[in-house]
Amino acid sequence: MKALITALSLAALHVNAAPPEADRAAILGMAGTFDVNFRFTEDAALAPGYKIVSKPYEEHALEVVIVVEDSPGRITLQHLLVVTDKEKKTDFVIKHWAQVWTWEDTEMLRYSGEDGIDEWQRVSIPAENAAGTWSQFVTSVDDTPRYEGQGKWRHELGISTWSGADTARPLPRREYTKRDDYDLLLGTNTHTIGANGWLHFQDNFKVITRDGKPTALAHETGLNQYVRIDSPRAAVAIDWWAKHGKAWDGIREFWLTAVDDSAKSFAYTTTRDGTGLTKAVTALSTGKPSAIEISKVLNPYLISDN
Repeated sequence: MKALITALSLAALHVNAAPPEADRAAILGMAGTFDVNFRFTEDAALAPGYKIVSKPYEEHALEVVIVVEDSPGRITLQHLLVVTDKEKKTDFVIKHWAQVWTWEDTEMLRYSGEDGIDEWQRVSIPAENAAGTWSQFVTSVDDTPRYEGQGKWRHELGISTWSGADTARPLPRREYTKRDDYDLLLGTNTHTIGANGWLHFQDNFKVITRDGKPTALAHETGLNQYVRIDSPRAAVAIDWWAKHGKAWDGIREFWLTAVDDSAKSFAYTTTRDGTGLTKAVTALSTGKPSAIEISKVLNPYLISDN
């Protein structure tokens, strides 16, 4: 009994410990300006009769990653794409995904959406299991949740690597308007940070559910390569965030608070009273809304716990 009490006491002390500086440096090392190549390849058919997509999805972009929150136990990185309008020969910005890193997180989201409803279950993590870990909460372009994973950073061979457990997630933007033959991705994220940039690996299964039984249709490998560069075009993204960042900080905080306030599950609808969520969020992001104004606009899209 004494040994058990001692072990629990040590676990409690570890849970309350400050995060290692090497972990924080690795996360902050994903900020900057990058030449990025996105590549996703279906490499194996797993269900009878399924034929893999023979041509990989591949895109190339300039991406600026900005640190928008940096506290000892939480770091938020916002990704911004810089795109060239070929006709006008000018650059413009597309807000991309965000990643929120939390030290020793004991509340996680697990995607459980079906039948066109995006829903996440809240899962409590025992403190001893959260010890020494970071959760990575990934948002969509409108800052609604996509997925959340948890794992530990490793620092060896001159690089830093974090791998999360399998996480279910909605269809990615590159496919949800083009495909309806699967319901969700079950994927594993790995981030590796080196001297010249970082790598984002994804090990994905495309899953379909019929009669309550999930079946993997295909396996997909994702490799996104972020090569650090100096580019004067990054100024467009920095200026854009200076103008719109406060609004997006408020929108992101609304969703994070809504997740935290949900008792058992979190869900939202993409349309309310004839107005799409994307349109509502876009209108908010172009102004200077207060937290009260953001809540007034977005609260109607929330679906209460069952």
